[in-house]
Amino acid sequence: MNIKVSDFLKIFLCFFFVMFSILSFSKSVYFQWREIDSKYVITEGDNTYINLDIIAQKSGKSLEVYNSTLIYIKDSKWNVFIFPQSSLAIINSSESLHFDPTDLKIVDGKVYLTPELLAKVMNLELISNPTSVYLNIPLAKVLSIKTIIQKTDARIIIELSSSAEEVGVYPLVNRSGYLIKIKGAEVPDTYYYEEYNNKINHIKAYHYSPTEVWVQIKLNNSADVNEIIEEDRIILDLSFEENVALPVLVLDPGHGGIDSGAVGPNKVFEKDITLAVAKKVQELLQPYSINVYLTRTTDIYVDLYDRAMFSNEKGADLFISIHMNDFPSDKTVSGSEVYYFDFSENAYARRIAYRENLDMSKDKSLIETWVKDKENTLDESENFAKMLGNYIGGNGIKFRGIHKGEFAVLAYTKSPAILFEMEFISNPEVEAKFKTGEYVDKFAEMIKNAVIDYFDLK
Repeated sequence: MNIKVSDFLKIFLCFFFVMFSILSFSKSVYFQWREIDSKYVITEGDNTYINLDIIAQKSGKSLEVYNSTLIYIKDSKWNVFIFPQSSLAIINSSESLHFDPTDLKIVDGKVYLTPELLAKVMNLELISNPTSVYLNIPLAKVLSIKTIIQKTDARIIIELSSSAEEVGVYPLVNRSGYLIKIKGAEVPDTYYYEEYNNKINHIKAYHYSPTEVWVQIKLNNSADVNEIIEEDRIILDLSFEENVALPVLVLDPGHGGIDSGAVGPNKVFEKDITLAVAKKVQELLQPYSINVYLTRTTDIYVDLYDRAMFSNEKGADLFISIHMNDFPSDKTVSGSEVYYFDFSENAYARRIAYRENLDMSKDKSLIETWVKDKENTLDESENFAKMLGNYIGGNGIKFRGIHKGEFAVLAYTKSPAILFEMEFISNPEVEAKFKTGEYVDKFAEMIKNAVIDYFDLK
């Protein structure tokens, strides 16, 4: 059989036209970003029709079709009556929607709607372009999570952009706290996390599924909850069983301002290293139930006595003064030393009397109280020094031992207190590692771990 070139060209052009028409006018349809089988889609000219039943199933709505006279769509919050012969839809008994007769087709008893009409009667978001149609359940966005914390209670407010499909509040298993399940919602940034240093440990919000958000509220102490679910807001009022006093740690970055402290061979200042380590420790302890204060947060001079008074005013349970050692005559010397106060009852009594401007006879009882309080801290000071020493030796740093010393900053603190000579800044290798940040992180981690052990914060 011979086929003329002209006939072949005609066949090719017809085939090309058919394929071009399909590619040009047949659209892919997606629900919740997943493609719908093409058997549920009809294309006629410029119009695309989508099977109503499959979309109802996927969106969790029930569908009842009464011949060609009435179509009923419903769920717990959505009711729509469609009257095909009148091209009319009644939405939630309050909104009348008149549509074009060509927006609805019934084929073999199955109802097909245009994407525009389908989105309106099914309460869906519609995104359309020349090649695709996207239908998605509109999700309530978690706009913000705010907390108001008081002595014996707290309020957590979750603001939503619109009403969620369903909200449930449940106690966490084997821990203090609550889990909020929000169906029909999303976190715009996909994840939210906030830590606290009080009755609330942390709050995090994340996607359990593409259309369901879980908000986990971890508490440091058990609390009763009263939930208030509003149209676009979820409120949890927490009543704590008791007022939990968190431990208080005061970190004392040595030197500062006009007092640079020791200076390394390459002009690195002790005052800068101690402040960097103290800030890093505070950062590392943020996830834990402890209040952390610094005697200075910038490069300023603070008197030794004022550092101790700051600690006493904060009601410190532990005081750590952070320093660098110095031995310029031998730059190979390295290692850490930990000190606690070298207590002598008579010498200490005289020291307090002088510093506090007290009379040894007239103010005897007050001086004795100071002396007794200080004496009672010594065992705990030594105990913490040992805990810190364990981490020093276990991190490849030479540990030069625990010693007693009459450091002024330790003398006036009323809590357990130690002075930590982290390393020798006179050693060029040590100085370099602090300058790069390697030792800032390492020593901050050691202090953090010892504090966690001391207060049993695990």
